[in-house]
Amino acid sequence: MGWLQEVWEDKWLGLVVGMWIQACGGISYVFSLYSGSIKHKLHYNQEEIDGLGTAKDIGGNVGLLSGVLYNLLPPWAIILIGAVLNTFGYSMLWLSVTKKIAPTYWQMCTYICVGTNGSTWFNTAVLVTCMKNFPTDRGVVVGLLVGVIGLSGAVFTQFYLALYAPVEESFLFLAAILPSLVALSVMFLVRPVEAAKGREEGDRRSFMLSYGLGFFLAAYLLVVILVQDWFEVTARTSFWFMLAMLVLLVAPLAIPLLSVLGNRPIERSLSPTKPGAESSPSTPIFKATTFRESPSSDLAITIQNKDVLETPSKLKAPPRIGQDFTLLQACKTEEYWLLFIAMGCGTGSGLCAINNLAQMAEALGSDSVDAFVSLVSVWNFLGRMGAGYISEQYVKHRAVPRPLFLMVVLVAMAVAHLLFASSQIPMLYLGSVVVGLSHGAHWSIMVATASELFGLEHFGGIYNTLSISSTIGSYLCSVKLAGYFYDKEIAKSQKTLTRMIARGFYGRTHVDDQTCIGPDCFRMTFFIMAGICGVGVLLCLRLVRLTRQVYWDMHKQHRQRSDVRVD
Repeated sequence: MGWLQEVWEDKWLGLVVGMWIQACGGISYVFSLYSGSIKHKLHYNQEEIDGLGTAKDIGGNVGLLSGVLYNLLPPWAIILIGAVLNTFGYSMLWLSVTKKIAPTYWQMCTYICVGTNGSTWFNTAVLVTCMKNFPTDRGVVVGLLVGVIGLSGAVFTQFYLALYAPVEESFLFLAAILPSLVALSVMFLVRPVEAAKGREEGDRRSFMLSYGLGFFLAAYLLVVILVQDWFEVTARTSFWFMLAMLVLLVAPLAIPLLSVLGNRPIERSLSPTKPGAESSPSTPIFKATTFRESPSSDLAITIQNKDVLETPSKLKAPPRIGQDFTLLQACKTEEYWLLFIAMGCGTGSGLCAINNLAQMAEALGSDSVDAFVSLVSVWNFLGRMGAGYISEQYVKHRAVPRPLFLMVVLVAMAVAHLLFASSQIPMLYLGSVVVGLSHGAHWSIMVATASELFGLEHFGGIYNTLSISSTIGSYLCSVKLAGYFYDKEIAKSQKTLTRMIARGFYGRTHVDDQTCIGPDCFRMTFFIMAGICGVGVLLCLRLVRLTRQVYWDMHKQHRQRSDVRVD
């Protein structure tokens, strides 16, 4: 039964359980699913709801502490802290909405911030550990792991529809319990694993299988979403939909098994059987110095051998783009701030749109909030996975700078905002698809770009500070733009509502005085946010110019490795 021990210790098992943890780390994207319940039960206005959404985004994106502690604590300890924060925050929200406690507004902001902050601890532990376990396939790994975060909303929506619908506040109880249970049950399997030599081909097969299973799950959820939106689906049917989804979530467990069984003969011929044993004479030995000459050197080899490779004089010299930066060193570069602001333009405006889906639907008289949330989630997943994989191929094989892809998805985000600005219900469906796709792609591209420009040694802190840009952008767009224009339009909306009901354009007969009705509630907000994305495009053009040489060096390095393996 030695193969069982190999599966237990295989890096692919860590990646699969990491995907499960990540599938529990994106429930902040379903804020629209329960924000309406909070608004009506606690009598908040739209600016207060947007402020609550901003607190959620702060918790979900500010993970600097987890990044710092990652270098001091084992990954399982980081996951444990995240589970405690998640359970506490969402439990307090559930107690508040069910009127078991009576918090102030700022206490509610604190609770949702703490609850969503748990996901940053999950994300840091899983993402950094798995990127170090797969150092030469970072873009693909990032696409998988952050992609599953994007799918989290659709997964939890199915749990909600099968177990709790239509009681929206019960979703908060589910959010408090399930993610923590999953994370705690597998946290010891997320650990650094030394990469085995000679497994590149097996890894490629496993990555293709992982992506295939992921896309199949996304396609399944997309079909289920449309069925639930177009037809009357019973709770029993939703329960069976949920069970089928669980089977698809468990299916990737086959990957580490196939990985080990498919590579055992190779590893026996290439790897020593005991720690400290001599390598086989037939084993190709690659020296780290082979690729050290490039500014964008192989980070895994660089980190492991830095004491040998770096002379005292080099240690004193500031690193070049493509080498390992500390957080402070990264913050002193133009490339860091270009990436930071461009991310804020794209993901900040995207989060504003996602957080306000329920209010946009309500303003236009639509009851399809569940469908909009799930569409965003599925296409968020596809954007994350697709951008990670596609950009990786162009970076490796054609020397295309990855920031160029960030520029493309910023253009797509601007298009999504213009679709929402049209204020037509069919455009809400299409806009949900485009905003989910582009928002997800932002995260895959940013993570891979940051690791390539600033290295992996201090990546936890660098990644989590870059993520703050999303929170800042979301706050400015949600509170200062969306909340302001929404509340300004409320006074005018009663006249609009009367006309819409008379013409049969609005499906409801009663709304409270804190609800804006009509096409103008968000129109100006989305026009402005489309312009903000245009600013991000210009910043990305500058970043592409600054990093072209780095990506050309990476391309040459990849070709050298390929030539050596062929020889």
